Amino acid sequence: MVRKSCLPARHGPRSRLLLPRLALAAATLFAPGVALAQNTPMPKPQAVVLEEDGLSDAEMYCRNTGNAANDARLAWQTWNLISLEEKVKVRIRELEQKRAEYEAWVERREKVLSEVEGHVVSIFQRMRPEAAAAQLATLDEDTAVAVLVKLNARAASQILDEMEPARAAQLTHSMAGLTKSEAEGSL
Repeated sequence: MVRKSCLPARHGPRSRLLLPRLALAAATLFAPGVALAQNTPMPKPQAVVLEEDGLSDAEMYCRNTGNAANDARLAWQTWNLISLEEKVKVRIRELEQKRAEYEAWVERREKVLSEVEGHVVSIFQRMRPEAAAAQLATLDEDTAVAVLVKLNARAASQILDEMEPARAAQLTHSMAGLTKSEAEGSL
C-alpha cells in the first residue's frame, strides 16, 4: 500500500515519470518468492531526465547553485584583491622609508666627502711639489685628476713638473678631457 503523502501534490510531467517507477520498485521488492541474492551488485543510479526541460539532476543542480557559486567566487576574489592591495600599500610605505633613509645617508656622505675633499686639496696645496708628485703618482687617475683640478694653477704645474713625464702627460690629458666635457656641458 502506497502512502498518500508520498504522491506528488500536482499531476504533471514529473508525476507521470515517478508513479511507474515507484510501482515497479514496489513490485520488485515485495513480490512473493523473489529472493535477492546477497552478492548481486547494485546497479549504478542513472540521472533522471525531466521531460519538460530535458535536463538531468546534475544539470538542474548546477543551474540552481551556479549563481550562488559565482557570487561566492567573486566575493573570495574581491577579498583576495583587497588583501593584496593592503600588502602592496604596506610594502610601498616600507620602500618609501628606505628611500628616505638612503637619501639622508647619501646627503651625509656627500657632505663628508666635500669636507674631506677640501682637506685633501689643502694638504696637497701645502706639500712640497716633489712629495705631492710622489703621492699623486701612486693614486688612481680619477682621484689624481680631481685633486689637480681643484689645486690652483701654480701648485698643479709645480707638481706635474716633478712627476715622470709619461704620468704627467696622462694626467694632463685627462684634465683636458675633463675640462672639455665640462665646457661642453655648460653650453
